Amino acid sequence: MEIIVASTAGFCFGVERAVESVYKNMSCKKLYTYGPIIHNKQVVDDLHSKGVQTISDFENLLTLSTGTIILRSHGVGKKIYEQIEKQGLAYIDSTCPYVKRIHTIVEKHIAQGYQIVIVGDPSHPEVQGINGWCKDQGVILQTEQEAEVCALSTQVPVCIVAQTTYKPQVYKKIIAILETRGYSLKVFHTICNATSIRQEEATRIAKEVDKMIVIGGKHSSNTRKLYEICKQWCEKTYYIETPQELELNLFQPNDKIGITAGASTPKKIIEEVIKIMSDIHNNQENQVSFEELLEESLNHGQIHSGQTLQGKVIHVDQNEVIVNLGYKADGIIPKAEFSSDPNIELTKEVRPGDEIEVYVVKVNDQEGQVLLSKKRLAFQKGWDHLQEAYEAKEILKGKVIEVVKGGVIVLLQEIRIFIPASQLSDHFIHDLTQFLNKELSFKIIEFDRRRRKVIGSHKEIMKKQKAAQKEALFQSLEAETRVEGVVKRLTDFGAFVDLGGADGLLHISELSWGHVKHPKQLLKEGQQITVRVLEVDKENEKISLSLRMPESNPWNDADKKYAIGNTVEGTVVRIVSFGAFVELEPGVDGLIHISQIAKKHVEKVEDELTIGQSVKAEVIDLNLEEKRISLSMKKLEEEEQEVEEESVTTLQE
Repeated sequence: MEIIVASTAGFCFGVERAVESVYKNMSCKKLYTYGPIIHNKQVVDDLHSKGVQTISDFENLLTLSTGTIILRSHGVGKKIYEQIEKQGLAYIDSTCPYVKRIHTIVEKHIAQGYQIVIVGDPSHPEVQGINGWCKDQGVILQTEQEAEVCALSTQVPVCIVAQTTYKPQVYKKIIAILETRGYSLKVFHTICNATSIRQEEATRIAKEVDKMIVIGGKHSSNTRKLYEICKQWCEKTYYIETPQELELNLFQPNDKIGITAGASTPKKIIEEVIKIMSDIHNNQENQVSFEELLEESLNHGQIHSGQTLQGKVIHVDQNEVIVNLGYKADGIIPKAEFSSDPNIELTKEVRPGDEIEVYVVKVNDQEGQVLLSKKRLAFQKGWDHLQEAYEAKEILKGKVIEVVKGGVIVLLQEIRIFIPASQLSDHFIHDLTQFLNKELSFKIIEFDRRRRKVIGSHKEIMKKQKAAQKEALFQSLEAETRVEGVVKRLTDFGAFVDLGGADGLLHISELSWGHVKHPKQLLKEGQQITVRVLEVDKENEKISLSLRMPESNPWNDADKKYAIGNTVEGTVVRIVSFGAFVELEPGVDGLIHISQIAKKHVEKVEDELTIGQSVKAEVIDLNLEEKRISLSMKKLEEEEQEVEEESVTTLQE
């Protein structure tokens, strides 16, 4: 007879923890459990025989004056805790950590104004306990049909959780229905993966065997579901609560038999069933120690701290990644164990369905979870990679995650690399925050694996890059070419423009065709501009630039605009002893000699004109070659007087 025992058969973590808490506290004088500690009559009867009593409901609780109460794995509402404390009773909280997490979620979100939706069986004690942590205001949905007709406010966000043993496919469908109805959902993955793994394993075994035995309490919903699943694949499936219910005449020595059990089935009962099945086999030489078989089967697939495993991502939110390891409990990677980057967005790094390699930190911690780490795995591999890169003088690239005193921290394969401020650039940088959250290339200049010390340099790479850029720039530049550049620095005499590899000088005289007192009138640091190359001195690595473009030279059509005899208007910009200079347009000035200011004798120019004054004058001379224009206010005055005199003479006649 071949017997296959499911590795997931028997107590889950939460149930085992709750049952142990009762047996460990038998020394208490009056020991109670709030509700049956598990859905198994044999265990409950055994506890009753040892003096452990069951509190059936809240009213029953009110009758107690002394004693210790053990809260079962299904959990209870908040008012039960408050009443126990009010009556001065002691209690031991054996609520399953997965269920406890749901209590925390709904209590927090009801306080923040969320509507709470609980997906599960409203008659189940776990669901009733969860509702007790959101002031019994939760909307409980058991079916897709209920989700279609439920009335929630579209003005208030919804927090949705599920009973830990509920069907994942139903939960997903209910979420999808609520989303299509326009509700704003905050979804939490609260279904314990142990249930689905147990069912998947039962399905696999049922497909392989001739007969299937499902062991568990008649009132256990998860055992009933196991039976229904196995029955689909193995017609000869038998549902028993105790070994005595086995009909031995139904089994033959050459049968291939599968055995599984619900989460509330003690290991002792499973052992008894296997022992009975072994007795059917009369050939003692081929007997196997079925206690060993059970132990081997139950330990199959176990994991331990320090292992590296492959898993599948089944849920991601902003704080954690949940991974299916094919184990009785899911693995959880907290954000802090996923990466050392505090700004990482988990939802952008992984998605449900992704295969992921993880490191097992702790199995079945105090919250009943398998604690995993991705960064510790990367950290282990990272040191080997960095050592190779250091020895090969390889250029690396990493993200700047933190600005610290004297430099920045770059994260590469979960290893923190310090880059001093002096190694960030070839010039002093005041504000290092400009590098934060940016990718930075660097070379390792100091590496000490034993002391976990790595120092990098970006400056070395910059030097080589700039040298290459400079060489390419000087080879490509020619006089009169136009190039893009960025204003790097302003001075009194001009501006230095970064052309991408070298700086060029834009002298103040080349900023405009007009007069410029200071470059800041037209430019600011960081501004992108198009400049004209005046001269390239490759030997001395100097580049002269200009913003004055030939096509915009105001002297291009000066022969027409400033022809002799034309009347022009301008602004006095400079006064000298022999006259005043008038700006006719940016880049074009005319001189009014002191003798041409007025018909009368002028001792001082300042007596007649002031800087900024707008004046009209006649062009009396134009020298395009020397770019000189002579103006006369006096001649314009004389002509106006002649016109007036002619007008008077005409009137007299």
